[in-house]
Amino acid sequence: MDSAHTIKEDDSPRITRLLRIAQEIRREPLQTQESLRQKFGISRSQYYKDKAALAAAGFRFDFQKKRGFRVLEDRLTPITGLTFSDRLLLMFALEHLAAEGDGTLAALAMETGRKLAGGLDSPFREQLQKSFDSCVTMGTFGVRPEVLSSLQDAVSRGQRVRILYTRAADWTKSWREIDPRRIYIRKRAIYLYARTVDETPPAWKIFRLNRIDEVRPTGVFCSWDPMDDCGFEEKQKNAFSGVFGDRLYNVSLRFTGGAMRYVLEKTWHSSQQIRRSEHELLFSVRVSDPQEVLYWAKQWGNEAEVLSVELAEEQ
Repeated sequence: MDSAHTIKEDDSPRITRLLRIAQEIRREPLQTQESLRQKFGISRSQYYKDKAALAAAGFRFDFQKKRGFRVLEDRLTPITGLTFSDRLLLMFALEHLAAEGDGTLAALAMETGRKLAGGLDSPFREQLQKSFDSCVTMGTFGVRPEVLSSLQDAVSRGQRVRILYTRAADWTKSWREIDPRRIYIRKRAIYLYARTVDETPPAWKIFRLNRIDEVRPTGVFCSWDPMDDCGFEEKQKNAFSGVFGDRLYNVSLRFTGGAMRYVLEKTWHSSQQIRRSEHELLFSVRVSDPQEVLYWAKQWGNEAEVLSVELAEEQ
């Protein structure tokens, strides 16, 4: 048998890589093959060997320059030993994962959670999907289920839509015409990253899904380069919460008292740097919107002090 199709049990590094490649293609189909190879540090020949191994395992995909990766087969795998109550627990555990997670994968986890109801018999299937939409989509995120479903479809098909959107600046509603690009989760909110087509020049903007009341198809499919998203990955990495920006700011804070322990409990941003002494903790990040950091620090009251907010020098 071809070695490309043979995966041994003790080949754990490669197995891990194969799983991550499949995950990455699901998460970000609109990327180049070169970009995918660079992320995993593999050669062109190894990439094709891994592709063949995944195909043998039931995950087949192809790539075209104008539309990126497309999954041709994602083999259904029966889950043995999964009881009715197990399925319920998994569905709502995925709700928690989606609510607490960040990024595109968290949004996919929520979508997968709803699919778990599909393995149940009627009328349990319909009732559980309705319950999931009520408790998770609407309850946790405040998003209309039909809005989320319509936008997921528009993103996957590359279809232009019109949305009835409420602006945060003055809380007025208006219709916007957009090309949806990505759905992702940040800080317990679902966002849509889309290119506007109702303003000149078109611009990449963020829309919160809980402020979208209605979605209408236009019958128009996006004609722009699907690989062009104006650096979404980098923008998302630089956002502290949900706001993207073209400029970066260095924000420095001092924490004292009990706040020190809480700040040390987790990583708040990939750029964070911490210096700690016995009586204080110096915390610094480089982000696109400093106001999000300042708002976050307010929860610790007098135990948080802003030291500086400076525009970062261009690299």
